This record gives sequence, C-alpha cells and structure tokens, in this order.
Amino acid sequence: MKMVIFAAVASMLMASSTFAAESTQPSKGPGPNFEQFKSEVLTRIDARIARNQEEKTCVQAAKNHEDLKACRDKFMAEAPRPQKK
Repeated sequence: MKMVIFAAVASMLMASSTFAAESTQPSKGPGPNFEQFKSEVLTRIDARIARNQEEKTCVQAAKNHEDLKACRDKFMAEAPRPQKK
C-alpha cells in the first residue's frame, strides 16, 4: 500500500514541477507558437499518462514485496530528470 501511495505522490510531484516550469514562459496568446506549444504540452501529458499506466500495471501484477521493489526500481530509474536551465 505504501508503494502505491509513493507512486501517486511521485507522479503528482513530477506533474507539478512540469507545470511550474511551463507557467514561467510568457503568454503570447493564440497563434502559431501557441498551437505548437500546446501540442508539445499535450504530448508530454500523454507520455506521463502512458508511463503511469505502465507503472500501475507493474504494481498490480506484483505478487510480493520484491516484485513491488522491482517496479519501483524500474520506474525510478526511468523517471525523467528535471532539465537545468
């Protein structure tokens, strides 16, 4: 149970940090740059959803603590790192 809570909290932290990084850019309103930016944001959201679904499937398939640890190790190792500016 703790692993599931940990995964949920980790996902929320990654989502909030991405949102914070995106919201620091100036808003230029609708236009070609806006549509491109919006498309890129939606692509990143879809990628996070897919990754979270894979992690959920791994946790659901776990039969014991070692399996849960393997899921955690796998998805923590693959977690995107924040980009330095």
